[in-house]
Amino acid sequence: MPDIRRDIHLLVTVARIEASLQAHKNALQKLPIDIATVDKALADLEARDKALQATLEELAKKKRDTEKSMREHEDHLKKSKGQQSLVKTNEEYTAMIKEIANLERQIGEEEEQLLILMDRIEAAQQESARASEIVKTERAKRTGERATLEAQQASLKTEVERLAVEKPKILSEVSPALVKRYERLSERHRDVAVTRVESEHCGACGQQLPPQLAVEVRKGDQFITCPACGRILIHYAD
Repeated sequence: MPDIRRDIHLLVTVARIEASLQAHKNALQKLPIDIATVDKALADLEARDKALQATLEELAKKKRDTEKSMREHEDHLKKSKGQQSLVKTNEEYTAMIKEIANLERQIGEEEEQLLILMDRIEAAQQESARASEIVKTERAKRTGERATLEAQQASLKTEVERLAVEKPKILSEVSPALVKRYERLSERHRDVAVTRVESEHCGACGQQLPPQLAVEVRKGDQFITCPACGRILIHYAD
């Protein structure tokens, strides 16, 4: 004759395993999303760093181009001033004076532009230095978070494999007739055939149970199923 209390005790163990398996599987489904979030944060940090470096390089190029243009204008100005004594007509002299004035104006504008660029470069360098420190700190933090998540993922997979092996061993000790019943329910309810009563509700489907039914489940001396989903109801403390 089957030992009902012993079978219920074994089913409690099965229920704990199923609850752990479900929780682990849910966590495993979420972990790739968490890892992807960390990867995006890392990518954003790298992109920000590259953008700052690109801004610095663009400003440095503008400075080099401006300096080159100013040197050319200064050389041209020096040459033009040196040729003033060679001018023979008033028209040529007027044109030369106009050219010299334009060169001096361009050089003045370029000098002013260089000062502005140097200020911008200095500000960008300071911002880049601050950002680099932030990126360095955040990169270390995010890399650590990713390593932790990957370790959790590996640990959960190992635990799922262990529980999946342990569950059939426990079921092998349950009365055959109850095992068949369990297997039918398990197939119907996606591997969750046993659930505990939580605050007078079915822990799986959430159906509120009649108070007396919940009391009978807590006694643990008979097999009781949920009136709504048909799962085997058991009671155990956390």
